[in-house]
Amino acid sequence: MTVASSNQDNILSENRVYIIHGYTASVHDNWFPWLKEQLSAKGIAVEVIEMPDPNQPIAADWLEQVYARIGTPDRHTYIVGHSLGCITTLLYMQEQLAIAPVQLGGVLLVSGFDESLYTLPQLDEFVQIPVQYEPLIAAIPQRVVVAAADDDIVPVVFSRHFAEHAQAELHELEHGGHFLDHDGFTEFPLVLELLERMISTR
Repeated sequence: MTVASSNQDNILSENRVYIIHGYTASVHDNWFPWLKEQLSAKGIAVEVIEMPDPNQPIAADWLEQVYARIGTPDRHTYIVGHSLGCITTLLYMQEQLAIAPVQLGGVLLVSGFDESLYTLPQLDEFVQIPVQYEPLIAAIPQRVVVAAADDDIVPVVFSRHFAEHAQAELHELEHGGHFLDHDGFTEFPLVLELLERMISTR
């Protein structure tokens, strides 16, 4: 191992990554196990958080679970959210900021939304909680959104709005759907690349 790669490994291993899955998903689905394996191999502490009752999610229960697993974040904490896990991530951070000043290393939000979806009205509870973006932007210096133009679950216009509201760097793929395993996403190299870049350039 070269000195340069050793230094990079040290930088990466200082950090913690939490992955928050979405509606009807589990820790075993999609690209979550692959991403955990890839990060763990680099010495990064990573957890895919098992969210309660994902088929009938309740916002208060999801936020309680995220707090139980992460606690109080710091600048070495990174969160990867998918779909419903994205707005859950921001609501969790908003709750933390209401308690005390905190800072997150960054968020990588895949197929996110913060508005009522005509495709999934059953998730409206999560988007009816007002999001104060200005303090979130100040507390999360690195914000990246990944979306696909052919997503028929969270139409891409919602992810574009989400990225605009969060003043996030947007990566919009032409194809990818909702980035589920049945869309062919049991691995997601782009997310790994973006997350490593985020951590390494903090």
